[in-house]
Amino acid sequence: FRNLTIIGLKLGEVEWVKNFLDRHPPERICSTRYPAEVCNLNMAEYHFYLKQYDEAQEMLSYKLFENPVFSILSDVLLVKIYFETQNELLEFRMKALDQKVRRAKLSQGEKNRYLNFLRKLDKIVKYTWQPRNNKREKLIEEIKSTREIIAREWLLEKLEK
Repeated sequence: FRNLTIIGLKLGEVEWVKNFLDRHPPERICSTRYPAEVCNLNMAEYHFYLKQYDEAQEMLSYKLFENPVFSILSDVLLVKIYFETQNELLEFRMKALDQKVRRAKLSQGEKNRYLNFLRKLDKIVKYTWQPRNNKREKLIEEIKSTREIIAREWLLEKLEK
């Protein structure tokens, strides 16, 4: 379900994704024990893609995600929203996500994907005020060559601005 949403958005099939999400409310999702979480997370991804950050955040804020992976994915999306909106709580949200990932019962590979994302984003936050320079170019290469990382394209997009 999530893969269809993400791939559809990457392909620019926004209308198809919206129709897909509308046709699959929580009551129609039977492949998971957490259908409401799946719906909220996917609708948040949809709104984030459209740069409707308030709507995306509304789909995630004050929602208790029972599934640990969905909870972490929700927090990753909130971190991205905070970055895009220059929210002053970004660093706190990143630290909280770091702790959540470290404590989660995930494989080391999965943990590395999230932790590498946070490390690279932390560097991006530090370099955003600087013009294009060697550090930024080096970070672009680091992100491209890091095997285990989520949201690679989004991170690169932030550096190439």
